[in-house]
Amino acid sequence: MSYEANTDLEAAPAPSAPTSPFGRLVDGLNAFGSVVIGLVMLLMCADVLMRNLLNRPIDGVAELVATSIVVIVFLQLPGTLRHGRMSRADLFIDPFIMRRPRAGLRLRALFSAAGVLACAVIAYATWPMLAKAWVGSEFLGVEGVFTFPVWPMRGVVVLGATLAALQYALLAWQDWRAARTGAHPEVAA
Repeated sequence: MSYEANTDLEAAPAPSAPTSPFGRLVDGLNAFGSVVIGLVMLLMCADVLMRNLLNRPIDGVAELVATSIVVIVFLQLPGTLRHGRMSRADLFIDPFIMRRPRAGLRLRALFSAAGVLACAVIAYATWPMLAKAWVGSEFLGVEGVFTFPVWPMRGVVVLGATLAALQYALLAWQDWRAARTGAHPEVAA
């Protein structure tokens, strides 16, 4: 739940990482997203082998891979934020926080508030599409060949965007509180 540098992949995770139920949920979804990545890789390899060796491609692989990319992004987005691994331009904000900690933390809290807004808009805009897909039994694929329901993907988008908005809110609150108390945060070097 911090912005500290977390690029050393050999280092142990922060001891306080998944102590809350929210942290466990976010980390669990992140792990599930990794499992989906592995399954997609296996599916693609199986399709290539079936196509080249037996001339029998697996139906629906293109649709499943395209859909799974969206699912993976929204399963892993809150965890990426939580562990400070979201891509961002540190060229300005980190030196600014080092020179003027309170102003820099307030600015970073404002950026996180913008993230709350963006993720909330995504969740709000996707909710009606989720309801329509659920009620209307919406499917993707080619009828009679391979189809699958759309609602699980839309549900993951709503869940992931909502959790990302909550994570951004936690980050904004953390920075705002640190700016008020004058605590000097650790900044990525």
